[in-house]
Amino acid sequence: MLNHANHKNDIKLRAGIVFCIILLMTAVLVTALYRLQVSDAEKYVLLSDKNRIRVLPILPRRGHIITSDGKIVAGNTCRYKLIMERCNEKIFRENMILLEQCISLEEDDRTRVDDHKNKHAPFVIIKDGLSWDEYSRVSMVLFRLNGVSVENTYIRNYLAPLEFSHVVGYTSKNDGNIQILVGKTGIEYVLNDQLIGKIGNLQIEVNAVGKKVRVIDSQDPIDGKDVVITIDSRLQEYVYNVISEEKAGACIVLDISTGEVLVMVSVPAFDLNTVSNKMTRSQWNSIVNDPLFPLMNRATSCAYPPGSIFKIVVAFAALSEGIISPKDKIFCGGGVKLDNHVFHCWNRGGHGWMDVCNALKFSCDCYFFEIAKKLGIDTLVKYARKFGFGAETGVELPNESVGLLPTKKWKILRYGTSWKPYETMIAGIGQGSLLSTLMQSAVMFGKIYTGDYDFSPTLIKGDKEKRIRNPIDSEHLETLKNALYQVCVSGTAAGSCRTNYGISGKTGSSQVRKIKDHEAGVSQKLVQWKLRDHAFFVGCAPYKNPRYVVAIFVEHGGGGASVAAPIARKIFDKLME
Repeated sequence: MLNHANHKNDIKLRAGIVFCIILLMTAVLVTALYRLQVSDAEKYVLLSDKNRIRVLPILPRRGHIITSDGKIVAGNTCRYKLIMERCNEKIFRENMILLEQCISLEEDDRTRVDDHKNKHAPFVIIKDGLSWDEYSRVSMVLFRLNGVSVENTYIRNYLAPLEFSHVVGYTSKNDGNIQILVGKTGIEYVLNDQLIGKIGNLQIEVNAVGKKVRVIDSQDPIDGKDVVITIDSRLQEYVYNVISEEKAGACIVLDISTGEVLVMVSVPAFDLNTVSNKMTRSQWNSIVNDPLFPLMNRATSCAYPPGSIFKIVVAFAALSEGIISPKDKIFCGGGVKLDNHVFHCWNRGGHGWMDVCNALKFSCDCYFFEIAKKLGIDTLVKYARKFGFGAETGVELPNESVGLLPTKKWKILRYGTSWKPYETMIAGIGQGSLLSTLMQSAVMFGKIYTGDYDFSPTLIKGDKEKRIRNPIDSEHLETLKNALYQVCVSGTAAGSCRTNYGISGKTGSSQVRKIKDHEAGVSQKLVQWKLRDHAFFVGCAPYKNPRYVVAIFVEHGGGGASVAAPIARKIFDKLME
């Protein structure tokens, strides 16, 4: 009886243990079911939808860039792109075997496919830019492919790709999963947010092997906005053809009344269509390794010593500070001696007695050596800033250079030495450490001939806000204007710029090396190209009612009077037609 009772108790104990285990397992199961069905339901619905639903981007049309005379210089061309959604290795291989019977894949395409596949992207671009024959062949076998589709995409198409290369700029595809065109330089970069538009999407349901079952929802893309620029395409092409005759240089034409940039050309240029679309590594290397740097915009991004153009600022500063009067004369004997060194005028024989008008007219270096010494570098810099040097002009382009206005403080911080009087003399003729852009020189003329310190350029039509004028309250402006007119009537530019309508301007040449005594007077044409002076001319016309500013820069061109001024004359004649 005892053994029987013990046996019954043992059975009860074991039954209780089993019951507790079953109860515990049931509780675990119920908890798991509750978590799956209730607390984490949204999470698993989302995961299920990710396997069931594919979201495909619909790319917008990028906005056009249009010139002031109505030409679309940056448009869009539609082409076909073959994409494959993320899938397992087996389906991927089956798709590729079938696709390679329909299309030709280059080495770059295969490399891109492998890179995308390794990054586990939501889709892989098999080929961007199917020909019509390839598109037709792929369309015939789409029903046999899993997760493969053909999309319409846009590439940028540029009219006059050389003439507008530095103004319009170029685009390239971003590095994200959705490869949309983004601006890299020029207007394309500055106004990218306006041009790019907004991406749409297409939600589709797929089955277990990735085939499309139905469209669930779609959101249309919002196309980018068009941009109208102030450039006149006919003038731009004409000026490009003229400037292209030189090895390197730039030209700017401004409308004085509005500040609109009618022309901006920099040479050498580069082909926007080549750079923006499919480009080989060798093509890119040939551009970036070109010793003439075609990617650089010489109108706004490159700074050079302005040469005699800067004498206008020095003359205005001296008149305003009372250092000289319009009638005061300084003798030019061909050089100025300082600290046992002679600083020569470009005319080694000397100009004789010069007043400010004649000093500008004949570009006398000795005259400006003397008044620069009296002004001092800090006063020179103060007036240079008033006319826009040492700061961005505000034109709507990236990487605008501010140039350099050297000061005593700058010299100590940069070189650890004090400023010397001879450096002020050199700055007085636009040489030495002084640097500026061609756009800054053009803006200086705009300020002088509008009498407004706040004159500024713009490339976007209708974008310029009305500003409160900051008048140049000075009687000396008329003295400068008269002198600049005389430059083109009987001065350094008379040989090429004497016209019926009248041009006012200033020639300039900036040295890239120290001229030795035995080289004085040697023709620039006999000097190696890289050692020649830079040539400048900035002017406005017509004389009685100025409408246009033309600024010319020819890199290592030689003389401003012999090289830059004749180019300006051609452009003024075209503008006056």
